[in-house]
Amino acid sequence: MATQPSEQPALAQLLQSTFPTSSEVNSFVPDVLRWKYFSPHPEWSGPRSYIVKKDELIAGHGGIWPVHLAGREAPLNVIHLIDWAARRSATGVGVLLLRKLAGFSDLLLTIGGSDETQTILPRLGYQQSGELKMQVKVIRPWLQFRTAVESGWKRPVRLLRNSLWSLPSLPQAPPGWRISRIPHFDSSVESLLNPSRGATLASIRTVAGLNHVLSCPAATFAPFLLHQGGQLRGYFVLATVAGQTRIADLRLDAEDPDSWKAASILSARTAAEIPQTCEIVAGFSTKQAHQAFAQAGFRLRHTLPIFYYDPRKILSQVPSFDLSMFDGDACFMSNLKHPFLT
Repeated sequence: MATQPSEQPALAQLLQSTFPTSSEVNSFVPDVLRWKYFSPHPEWSGPRSYIVKKDELIAGHGGIWPVHLAGREAPLNVIHLIDWAARRSATGVGVLLLRKLAGFSDLLLTIGGSDETQTILPRLGYQQSGELKMQVKVIRPWLQFRTAVESGWKRPVRLLRNSLWSLPSLPQAPPGWRISRIPHFDSSVESLLNPSRGATLASIRTVAGLNHVLSCPAATFAPFLLHQGGQLRGYFVLATVAGQTRIADLRLDAEDPDSWKAASILSARTAAEIPQTCEIVAGFSTKQAHQAFAQAGFRLRHTLPIFYYDPRKILSQVPSFDLSMFDGDACFMSNLKHPFLT
């Protein structure tokens, strides 16, 4: 059944008892749970949280993060399954939720997940296609050292390593490019939101959907426009949480390497100007993004496998995905006691 707002405390208890270190994660606090599942969503009219109950006790949960992909023939309505959890004693509840939610969309999507989840998904019919690669640039290693809560002999070693990784500094922005910060998105960016349909399944953005994520209380989001000369070329969104600033989304009007290089440098330099930024994280699934951020001095630190579930065989071949952290809760979720990748 759909979770009722009055059941939010019981849902929080299930999630906190299921996920390790959940008490340290910002995704399960009351205002974030309320935003994820009970605030109005401009791209999903139905419930976004479903539970299975046994004897009035919540035995399992599946959360919906709506994603829309530009398919070859028509847009695909996709559910990114998040906060998928079941009590150890509730055998089969997780599978029941998965099958139920699969009926609400064209595809199910999962990015990352625990080691156990990544082991289970292929057994349930999921296939893997690509990875969301998390690339990192250290900006303020001394501030990171002073604010991190870890103790032990590794701390000074990590400081030395991160000091080396902070070098060299970020490249200068290419001539003719500039950014402008905006309070929210409006119709001026609509030409950037619908990717061309082809072999790659790329996310379709909407102005309302972008602004909805900006309202998430788990992180401080900031949108920017990219200009070359007098022409609008793209946008990016930064999300800052616990000393880490994420380039959570980036969209350009072209896929050439020079444009991506300019966008990666400008977004990274903008993130570095935020005083509390200790490290910058860029998370994207495409080769051009990986190459651009590597050229800007970012290091690959973590990969999140992309799994998809296609029970009705809508896709004729294994797809290539064009996704970012904006396509799930990776854009804001953080272990507040251990927030860094470096």
